Amino acid sequence: MSDAKSSTRRLEFLLLGGTLLFYVVVTLLAHRPDLIWDEGRYLWFAKSLTQGSYVTPEKPDLINGPGYPLVLAGLLMVKTPLIGLRMFNAVFMALAAWFSFRGVLPYAGKRWALGIALVTALHPSLVRTAPYVMTEALAVCCIAGFAWAMSAALRSANWRWSTVLAAGFAFGWLILTRVFFGNVLMATTALLVVLLLVWNSQRGRLLRVLAVMALSFAMCVPWLAYTKAKTGENLCWSTVSGELLYWITSTNEGENGHWFSVEDAQNKAELLAKHRDFYLPYYDLPVKERETRFKQRAMEQLRANPQGVFKNWLCNWSRLLFGFPRSYQPEELTTVILIAINGPIVLLTLITLLVGLKQRRTVPLEIVLLAAMIFIYLGGSSLAPGLPRYTIVIWPWLGLVIAAVLSKNLKVRLE
Repeated sequence: MSDAKSSTRRLEFLLLGGTLLFYVVVTLLAHRPDLIWDEGRYLWFAKSLTQGSYVTPEKPDLINGPGYPLVLAGLLMVKTPLIGLRMFNAVFMALAAWFSFRGVLPYAGKRWALGIALVTALHPSLVRTAPYVMTEALAVCCIAGFAWAMSAALRSANWRWSTVLAAGFAFGWLILTRVFFGNVLMATTALLVVLLLVWNSQRGRLLRVLAVMALSFAMCVPWLAYTKAKTGENLCWSTVSGELLYWITSTNEGENGHWFSVEDAQNKAELLAKHRDFYLPYYDLPVKERETRFKQRAMEQLRANPQGVFKNWLCNWSRLLFGFPRSYQPEELTTVILIAINGPIVLLTLITLLVGLKQRRTVPLEIVLLAAMIFIYLGGSSLAPGLPRYTIVIWPWLGLVIAAVLSKNLKVRLE
C-alpha cells in the first residue's frame, strides 16, 4: 500500500472513530431522564412494532415511516435503556461522516473530503438532535451512504450491482425514515424517464440510476400497501400533509406559516380564537376525512389571501435555513449560530450553481442528478412548515456537489 493510500486510510479511521467518540460523549452530557421533542412518538411506534402492530384505533395517524422505529424496536427487544437508544445515533453519525468523506474523495481529494465530512459530523443542528431519539442521525447516514454508493455506481465503466444495491437500500431506508423523500423518488423517477428519451449518450448510466430508484421503491411497497389498507389511498406516504398545508397557508395576524401542534391550536392563548373551533373535532374524524378537511381549508386560505401565503412561503425558506421567524415565539441564540454557519453554506451553494451552469459540460452526470434531487427536496420542503434540521440532513448531497464543482473550477490563492 502506498504512503498516500495509507495516510488516507488512517484519516478515515480517525474520522470514523473520532466522530463515534464525540457523539458518545455528547450523548452522555446531554442525557436526561425525560423524553423531549419527538422522542415519545418514535418510541411509541417502536413499542407498537414489538407488539405486532404499527398504528392502533386509538392512534391511527401514520405520521412517520417505520425506518427508525424498526431500529428502535430491535434495540427494545434486547432491553436497551433510554441512554443506549440515544447513544446508538453515534454509530449513524460516525457512518455519515465516513460516507461523506468517501463520497467526496474521488472528485475533490482528501482536503475537500475531510472538510465536507467534518461539517457532516459537527454541524450544530445535528449535534443538537443526534443525542436524542430523533431521526436526523439515521437520515443523514442514509443520505451520505446513498451519495457515496450512487456516485460510485455511475463512475464505474460497467454495471456494478454491489453499488447499485447499496444505493437502492440507502435511499429506500431513507424514505422509510423520512417519508417525504418518497415524493423525491417519484419526481426523480419522472425526470429520469424524460432524460432517457432525450439524452441518448447517457442512457446506460441513466438506467443504472433508474434501477436504484426501482429498488428503493420496492423496499417501500410494504409500507405503501399498509397505508393503502389504512387510508384507502394509493401512494400515501403519511397522513399529515393536510395539516402541514393548513399551517403554511394560515395568514392570520401575527402568523407566518409556522407549524403548531393540535394541543397548541386548542390551548395556546394566541391561537384559540383563530383555530380552536376548527380543531375541536380533530380526534373524532377518521384520518382520511380529516386530511380532506385540512386540505380543503388550506385551499380556502390560499384563495382568500394569496399574497399572505406567498409571504409565509418566503418566511419558510428563512426557517428552513436559519430557524426564524416563528409565530408568537421569541428568537433564540441558536438563530445567530445558524446564520453564522448556514450563511456561508448558502453563499457557497449559489457560487456552485453559477460555476456549475457556466461549466455544465464538465460536471459529471451523477453530480447533476444529485443537484436535481436537492432542488426537488428543497422546493417540496418549502411548501410545508420547515425547520433547519429538515434542511441539514441533505448536506452530504450538497457538500458533494459543492466539492465536485468548485474543486475543479475555482482556485483560491492566499498570498
